[in-house]
Amino acid sequence: MNSKILLGLLIGLMACSCKQQITLKSGLLIDNSINRGINYTDPQGMDHSIRYIPITITNDSTVSIHVQIAFSKEYNYPHPHSEQQFKLIPLPLEWARDGADISESMIDELPAYIENPILKETIEPGENMVLAIGSLYPRPAKTSGVLPRLLFAQSDTTTFPGCDWLMGKKPSSNQQIPLGLKIISGEKCMIIPCGEISYPKH
Repeated sequence: MNSKILLGLLIGLMACSCKQQITLKSGLLIDNSINRGINYTDPQGMDHSIRYIPITITNDSTVSIHVQIAFSKEYNYPHPHSEQQFKLIPLPLEWARDGADISESMIDELPAYIENPILKETIEPGENMVLAIGSLYPRPAKTSGVLPRLLFAQSDTTTFPGCDWLMGKKPSSNQQIPLGLKIISGEKCMIIPCGEISYPKH
């Protein structure tokens, strides 16, 4: 088989293996795509790497779903490099489009998302919300990068063996379901709380 064709097939298989979809009885579907990345120099002249995943959240129920993505200002790397920090940021639709170029205006808006890492939206029945979630860390990285891998809605059966689990062990209620983010740093992984989905009361 032609080596170029074989390489193309391998890349395709790798891309498919990174794409996951989670379906809950709630009617919420979360589709995580593969990592993308850019280099970024902030207004102070410091160099960073940004690694992000496009995400589509679909409301497949008959009621509105309220989504809030929220991150802390800073996080520590997994042990044994916990003296180093990184940031997580939600990014709007423009960052998640297939084949989209990162424009100068998108870069200019980054400080606002870094400073206020919160995104809220209501998804009506049959509609979806498209966003990206990115990690920001110094370039070059002292140890390894930080890769967002999977946004998920927590259920009673949610489990990620071997990962440092930083969120509550149980979902809060049927009306409010916590959202978590799995990140990878080298051979380590962490589960970080990052907001919630909620439903209107009946």
